[in-house]
Amino acid sequence: MKFSCIIIHLSIVGIFQLYFVLADDINVNIVGDDNDDDDDDDDETPPELVRFNKFGVLDNRFQGLPFVPASYPVSENEDVFRFLTEGTDAESVVNDKTDVEVIYNVEELIGIVGGLPDHPSSDDNAEYWNKLNRVINMRNRKGSDSASTALENQMQLPLRWENFTVNDVAEAVYDEYPGEHQADFLFDLIGGKYGELLFDDSIIPRRSEGRFWHGIIMLADLNTWSMGIVGPHNFGAKWFAGRARPEEISWLIRTGEVNAPRKIRNKLRKIRNYDQATDFTRYSREGRSGSPRHPSWPAMHSAGSNMSFWTQIVFNLTPRQRCEAKKVDFAVSFARTVAGVHFEDDNLAGLNMGQEIVARSLPNHFAQKYGSGVSNVRRKVNEKRFQWGNHEKLQDCDSL
Repeated sequence: MKFSCIIIHLSIVGIFQLYFVLADDINVNIVGDDNDDDDDDDDETPPELVRFNKFGVLDNRFQGLPFVPASYPVSENEDVFRFLTEGTDAESVVNDKTDVEVIYNVEELIGIVGGLPDHPSSDDNAEYWNKLNRVINMRNRKGSDSASTALENQMQLPLRWENFTVNDVAEAVYDEYPGEHQADFLFDLIGGKYGELLFDDSIIPRRSEGRFWHGIIMLADLNTWSMGIVGPHNFGAKWFAGRARPEEISWLIRTGEVNAPRKIRNKLRKIRNYDQATDFTRYSREGRSGSPRHPSWPAMHSAGSNMSFWTQIVFNLTPRQRCEAKKVDFAVSFARTVAGVHFEDDNLAGLNMGQEIVARSLPNHFAQKYGSGVSNVRRKVNEKRFQWGNHEKLQDCDSL
């Protein structure tokens, strides 16, 4: 009952308030609280039961709250799916089995990116708690610090972000126009900011010496197209796995509804101005505070960040150009962890899933739209595939 009350509290529309938090730097040594006790363990909810529940309830007749492991995947729970689509304000609810925009098998895609994510565990040594600890560390970075210094061991900043603060990094991926940062990079790329750019005429047939329609217009179209083809599959995977947001599990721990390792409890207890669930994140905009109203894994910002893959098919990129493209995609992805709304493995799964979907779709799409040779495109797609887990995130592109 206590858990249900907290979840309903999390999901009521309009509870979000503006916040500005200046948290202690993560280098502070957190020690155990000798006065901490577990006398109320009998009232706690087992961590294993925690799943995504952040949505506003519009129809109170549904009896299946809070959602638990058996609630997911929603494609196997007709009552749950109907409730989400008709009785809540949950966002982008996709049934991976029936949605008209899902053309690839979502379960297969989940397997390709490493399988389903883990969830909270009663085992204090479970890797999940290390993942949550890293999110807490990122959201605790001082927002006014220079990102180039505060995040120097986590990412290389895109050139357009070089003067950003930590808060600027998080804000850059807060309800921005989809593909905005990739579009900025493409504008700079075709303008020669990263050196001479060479189109691969064997992929996109040349109409003339001058490229406009098959130049910047084509790139803008591909940037949007890639988001559109990836999105339904990524959301299908989200509603298949049902992973709770860092914001959700952190609040349940903070309020004592769910137990967690002492280090995690102490860190969350020390956060200042933490009065409601959404205060965990860096996002505080009226009506859009905290995390989005769809599950955490895989991250959509990450899945949409596949420009560094498909530009390698369209162009013959130099090592520096390729490095700068990956820098942008990775920055958009990791910035969501800086904001406190995603686990790092949400990002990794999203990056790899986005590339997989685009790789499958490009040959026929290019053939139908540009008259490309399917075999040529498929050959280059297979040559240029890469795993984001092997990405050198701190590589100095200027040295290439």
